Amino acid sequence: MGKFQIPSGLNGDGDVSRLVALARRISADADKVDAHLRENNLPQAGFEVDAPGDFPSLPADVQQSRQQIVHDALELGRLARGPRETVRWGVWNYLDTLSIQIINSFGIAKMVPIEHPIPLSELQTKSALSATSLAQALRHAMTIDIFCEPKPGLIAHTAASRLLAEDKALQDWAGFISEDVFPAGANVLKSLKSYPEATSLTTSGFNFAFNTVNEEPMFVTFGKDPVRAKRMAGAMASLTGGEGYEVSHFVDNYDLSDVDSAGGTLVDIGGSHGFVSVDLAKKWKNMTFVVQDLPKTVESAPKPISDDASIAQRVQLQAHDFFHEQPVKGADVYYFRWIIHNYSTPYAVNIIKNLIPALKPGARIIINDHCLREPGSEEPWDEKVIRGMDLIMLTLLNAQERDEEQFKELFRAAHEGFVFKGVSRSPGCRMSVVEAVWDPKPEVNGTAKAQKVE
Repeated sequence: MGKFQIPSGLNGDGDVSRLVALARRISADADKVDAHLRENNLPQAGFEVDAPGDFPSLPADVQQSRQQIVHDALELGRLARGPRETVRWGVWNYLDTLSIQIINSFGIAKMVPIEHPIPLSELQTKSALSATSLAQALRHAMTIDIFCEPKPGLIAHTAASRLLAEDKALQDWAGFISEDVFPAGANVLKSLKSYPEATSLTTSGFNFAFNTVNEEPMFVTFGKDPVRAKRMAGAMASLTGGEGYEVSHFVDNYDLSDVDSAGGTLVDIGGSHGFVSVDLAKKWKNMTFVVQDLPKTVESAPKPISDDASIAQRVQLQAHDFFHEQPVKGADVYYFRWIIHNYSTPYAVNIIKNLIPALKPGARIIINDHCLREPGSEEPWDEKVIRGMDLIMLTLLNAQERDEEQFKELFRAAHEGFVFKGVSRSPGCRMSVVEAVWDPKPEVNGTAKAQKVE
């Protein structure tokens, strides 16, 4: 029985209620995490201003306990509230985003000294907000441990608010989600009612939010606004450094030894400033890399792309739009990280089709995206994040995350010459490696015959 089919588990074990069973498991897992931190002289989690911004790296079993605490604590809260109150206040949670949006957009966190509290009245004189609006935003944020009020009228940092003051990538993430995604999400209903097929890049919630319906996709809008484009890039950098999305999962676990031995080439399509290729080049010393993105992105990349000359000389930047034919012929690997999930099926199929004229037999196509599993089969917190990302794709681009069969269907629709090799995922990673190989049969009467996607 899947984890989402919960009626049989509602009574817990035997005569123990679900409420008590969850509380006991949280206590046991908390003891396990706490013991590991103490035994290894690692800092304890906390809300104080000097508390660590992230948990340290944990052994797999301790990490499992930590993640279980997160899930069980949320479930325990829902159980203690009851179904009606859970729904009532679930739709209220957008206000967390609103208070963070105000604080981040007006730069409030940077105005509060790290070392000591500041009177609310003094903070108000530094801000562009009225005393009432400032207090409303701050005191709501305090309910989720962003800022604190140690004495009436004195505002001080917590660990979370300090990060909003000091972590530029986190500021970008908060800005992108609250100022771009948040308004788009509020317009998804309008989008779905007007265009229920939800496949066009120009009829999404984002388009309705920013008055670009049937005019231009989100990426074109951002291309016209360097500030927003830079903020989105910073937000993606923040996410890439977050748990489960580290580039190291692919770099450390995907085997390119045969390509490296042959001095082969990997094409990093839509690869931004090449951070994945640079990390791969550090590991694989004989390969070359071509990083492709739109001209403005390529122009804004660091020069050189790496301070290590031996790496920089093997990583080439190239302007390319993947809706046009692939210009790099005969490469060994064509790699898409966080690209295909940005597009509904008609667009995604065309992206793959545009590779075909460049492909040699045996060329690998790698899609590094989420791959959805059966509902309830993920670790609960991972499920929440991945399903949330699926909705964000709908919100911004009328796109989607896909399951294995849907990835197979993309390759089938593109050409029968693609042989689907499968999906893999390293422990602790939320992203999967989806792989196909180009393996057409020999030409017959001038026409290439192909193997079917398995």
